[in-house]
Amino acid sequence: MVQKTEMTDGFLGVPTKAQSEVSNVASTSIDENLLIEFLEEDGIDVSTAKFLHGLSKNGLRPLSDPRFKDTISKIKAVGHDPDSIPEMLSMDDFKKCLSSNMVFITQALCGNLVIPKWEEFSSVIREIFEECRPLKSGKVADLTPQMAKVDPEKYAISICTTDGQRLSFGDSKSPFPIQDLNRVLLYALTCTEKSVDYVHEYIGKEPSGSEGEALKLKNNKPHNPLLLTGGLTLASLLKPSLCFSERFEYFLKKCVQFCGKEYVGFNNSLALSLKDHSNRLYAIGHYLRENGCFNKEASADSLEQTMELFIHYSAIDMTCDAASVMAATLASGGLCPLTGEKVVYPEAVRNCLSMMNCCGVNDYSGEFMFEVGLPAKSNKAGALIVVIPNVLGMCIWSPRLDCSKNSVRGIKFCKKFTDKFVFHQFDPSGRGSQKIDPRRKDFTESKDQQSLTILFSAYNGKMTTLYRYLKEGVNFGWPDYDGRTALHLAVCGGQYDVCRFLIEKCHVDRSPVDRWDNTPLDDAIKYGNQQIINYLKKMGALRGIAIVQGEAEK
Repeated sequence: MVQKTEMTDGFLGVPTKAQSEVSNVASTSIDENLLIEFLEEDGIDVSTAKFLHGLSKNGLRPLSDPRFKDTISKIKAVGHDPDSIPEMLSMDDFKKCLSSNMVFITQALCGNLVIPKWEEFSSVIREIFEECRPLKSGKVADLTPQMAKVDPEKYAISICTTDGQRLSFGDSKSPFPIQDLNRVLLYALTCTEKSVDYVHEYIGKEPSGSEGEALKLKNNKPHNPLLLTGGLTLASLLKPSLCFSERFEYFLKKCVQFCGKEYVGFNNSLALSLKDHSNRLYAIGHYLRENGCFNKEASADSLEQTMELFIHYSAIDMTCDAASVMAATLASGGLCPLTGEKVVYPEAVRNCLSMMNCCGVNDYSGEFMFEVGLPAKSNKAGALIVVIPNVLGMCIWSPRLDCSKNSVRGIKFCKKFTDKFVFHQFDPSGRGSQKIDPRRKDFTESKDQQSLTILFSAYNGKMTTLYRYLKEGVNFGWPDYDGRTALHLAVCGGQYDVCRFLIEKCHVDRSPVDRWDNTPLDDAIKYGNQQIINYLKKMGALRGIAIVQGEAEK
């Protein structure tokens, strides 16, 4: 069964009951030194335009990012017009407006997001994007008349990191049907709703070596979830007890959550056209039912509903921007980087990425894995989503397809991308590599900046950042001004894996005492996390009162 860990909400997915602990990570207000570059010429007031531009330079979109909604509302409230942003604010007023988002804004302004040198990274992405533009080979899919009408010159790239940094070039606001991408969502959702074992009672885990629409089974099962046969089977497994309209509404709502509330729509004319040209789809459906591939609990007349549902799922529209956020949600283990919503469980994402790794780009999957080395999924509309776990998700859209039904420009972009950046799964991680690692910084962080980043990462489970600091030999035992250490914050955030990492890999003190005489074990008991309590006791951690009494006796 998939382990059903606690769902989270609020800022960056931090558990609500522990959100107050964020205030212990940093001082009660943002460091004024970070705001000096945003001051007006009088050196007193802060320019809101400069501040917003400063966030944009780090890849953030404060006016549309849901995480900045409260901050922007407070800034507007200070001005005379609640519908517009004032040009400047006093330093005191400005710091009050930032108070609710202080930690994240500090991270951004200190360059502590997953891609610290965002402008340089964006410049390289634009170069690769333009290098692929002249490619004119391939042809638009003609599965239906509506799909054949798509402008072949459409071209876009969108990237969203696990910290919500974003960039877009080209036609990133133009919608396209998700089609084959629905299988990625169906698989992740069904594994979350049911379990991985349950899903694979009906579907295999192997590449088929055939095109995506092949009428082919192995041991009376579809080879994998990303084939057409696998997608139809998944459609029968997800929420079978609901009526047609509720099942479609549920899936559409989940698409919106995956995409961080970016544009997701429905193309009714395409749905009708797909049904008019669905002879092969229905033939495969009957073949699957004959071989017992559909939900065994479903009624005998559910085949028609499954076919209709799958057609409707295929006709859902999204933009390149939305698809990149969807990919970033997968890169974040099922946590949407823009809203903090837990859409699917990490275990489901792990299995989904494994399938994308070996089966995501049709009969080109083996060569793609060899040359690019990243989980990906293509569709017949010319979209290609790519996931770099714990770093970013991206979508390239260009309708011209090659003989394997993959976007010509999309495949070329990915090859150039991993030729330039050290993101192939088997690239060496050392500094001697000739490739660029955009996660590295060119400047040395201060001790205070490192400490803040470690505390923030421990609380939010940012294992990639913690491993980076471990390689650099940073001291994980540094406390903040209240004596709170990374282990304290990991416990308060419910991050069991981080607790193990800190104790077993970083060898931190198991029982550091803060200024209130509380140890991490005290915090675990306070929040009732029995898994962490048992682990800390097993590792010899003590409560604060025992340490204080022991010192008094000495």
